[in-house]
Amino acid sequence: MLWLHLGMPKTGTTALQAYVRQNKAPLADVGLHYLEAGRRRLEGSGRLAISHNIIAFRINQTNESMDPFRALMATEYEAHSDQTCLVSSEMFYSCDLNKLAQVFAEIPSRDLRITYYCRRYSDFFEADYKQRAKNGRMGTSASEYVRDRLAKIKNDPGTFTFSAKLDQIRQAFPGVTIVPMMYDRAQMVQGHIVDDFMSRIGVPLPDGTAAKRPANQSQSRVASEAFGIVSRSMGRKESRQLRRRVVSDPVMIRRYDVLEPDERAWLDEYLTKQDVTFQQEFFPDRPRLFEPVELNEEDQKFRRDTPEEYDALRRASEIVFRMALED
Repeated sequence: MLWLHLGMPKTGTTALQAYVRQNKAPLADVGLHYLEAGRRRLEGSGRLAISHNIIAFRINQTNESMDPFRALMATEYEAHSDQTCLVSSEMFYSCDLNKLAQVFAEIPSRDLRITYYCRRYSDFFEADYKQRAKNGRMGTSASEYVRDRLAKIKNDPGTFTFSAKLDQIRQAFPGVTIVPMMYDRAQMVQGHIVDDFMSRIGVPLPDGTAAKRPANQSQSRVASEAFGIVSRSMGRKESRQLRRRVVSDPVMIRRYDVLEPDERAWLDEYLTKQDVTFQQEFFPDRPRLFEPVELNEEDQKFRRDTPEEYDALRRASEIVFRMALED
């Protein structure tokens, strides 16, 4: 069996990939093979990458044939077809799935499983905004970006729904079994992506390989925007190095600070209605795909363009700039 893991982005994909790469030998002993085809460059050079992004880069950045990857994938899978095999890249979720399907064209559809985690729409929206912000990719203010993005989603919900993604996958991979999973830490095995994913694909965790793995705290919107200034002025590499440092100041850590409460409620409600058929097919035991978020009193009062938020951005910027100067 070969599991093709599509991501989606911001669902713990990197943590999963790091674990399977770092534990190659013990995982092989319990029956998991993390395919090298697509992680190793075609010329064979360099250390094995953490993920199969190399395939996605070829799809997104060139018009070159996928034949070399298809041949390598088929050969390696045949050599390990008695094991559970894994291919993983969060970039697959948004790439050209028809070209991706060419990579697996020689593997029987009965041997292939396609999976991805489904994250609450508003949580993904927030995480995606913060990722863009800290990489210095925001060309407008937070409010301008949010309102424009929400308007586009309203006019074309298929850009965000899981139903639309499912249709794309089925068109590209006819006859393949699709196994969506729910990204909900409260319901995950041990509350962590590694334990949950391995349990879902039927691979036991080797003893001693999955100890304590606390979830990362959510960086605040203002911290992300402050790091974005560093990214634009000093480069993304320097910004990433700064972000690895632990900062205990509360202004640097926060959730639910991109969307205002009414925006969050609308987005989740609107897209949940679009995905009713998807929910009934794959998650029939859930009354609805995502229940409304229960915000605390402070989060219910959150508004972006307020003196408090401008002050928070100033304080976060001072912290980040001091860190940059210390380096």
